[in-house]
Amino acid sequence: MALIYAFQDTSGNWHGDPDAPLLETTPGCGHLTYQPALGSPEAASPFAGQTLKILYGAVDIDPAPVTYQLDNGGRFPASWQVYALLATPSGSHVQVPPENALPSTPRAERRMDISLTDSGHRYLLTANGNDSELTLTLTAATQDGEVHGELHGTIDPAHLPSLARLLQAAASPSAGQPEPAPTAPSPTSGPKNGSKWTDDERTRLFNRYHHERDLSRLAEEFGRSILSLRYQLFHLGLAPRPIPAHSPTPTPTASRTLATRTGPTHDELRKTHRNSHTPWTDEEEKQLAERCAHNATAEEMSEEFGRTVLAIESRLRMIDAQGPAGDKARMQEF
Repeated sequence: MALIYAFQDTSGNWHGDPDAPLLETTPGCGHLTYQPALGSPEAASPFAGQTLKILYGAVDIDPAPVTYQLDNGGRFPASWQVYALLATPSGSHVQVPPENALPSTPRAERRMDISLTDSGHRYLLTANGNDSELTLTLTAATQDGEVHGELHGTIDPAHLPSLARLLQAAASPSAGQPEPAPTAPSPTSGPKNGSKWTDDERTRLFNRYHHERDLSRLAEEFGRSILSLRYQLFHLGLAPRPIPAHSPTPTPTASRTLATRTGPTHDELRKTHRNSHTPWTDEEEKQLAERCAHNATAEEMSEEFGRTVLAIESRLRMIDAQGPAGDKARMQEF
């Protein structure tokens, strides 16, 4: 899953885990103008009102139940650490849930905050409650915090998916017209099956997959088979290599179990890169910039600094290092 795992504030300080090992792709970079709704606890965050530099990518980290929309339109969930840093008011203690934390009771308290900026307006969904009852507040406001509308109520979480579809239907231009009878999608056939994927289609698939994970719906939308979608997602670094449902030479002992892909541990990475996943010092960043200016390659710097090539390229982008390796690293940025 691609999620936000680190950000840089306007003072140039990095927060989160900027050296997190990526599973599949090089890191993406964007900007987030963090403007929580006035009166919310997040409005007291030390980062409120700042335009933050964001790093996102496929990392082996559990996501928090919050999605942020970047200024360029991309929407990604954040890690628990990033969410806790952004949402915690100044002077409060930042508390990140432990890995694999589970609710202690069926009625564990739940909280969710989702914000969206569109056409000069800020939309905020806040939910508080437990597994049997949530109190929802939907707010539409200007970028300056002037509230233009608000919905408030209590609902069983089990009804949220149906309610979301109802709101989407109400916003449709055809709202109020009879809804056609639903038809089953045909994921194995479509008008484009067999034709070559275009660059525009791959870009659209990359963006859509971050919001829609139902391959049947994507197959219908793109007019492709599910297997074709899986191959494109593999080449985009978003999914493992697909295995056809029917092998041309099936055997009775053929295994149908797919190994779960997980990222290497820090200790495993340090067997080949001694400083992997350790914080960078100011002196190391200065030396890195000097080596880059003297035309050292990312591979050479990887050996010298004891870090992976991806970590070197990521740090070259962060410090805006000048030189061929820095230029190459910036060209690889999403």
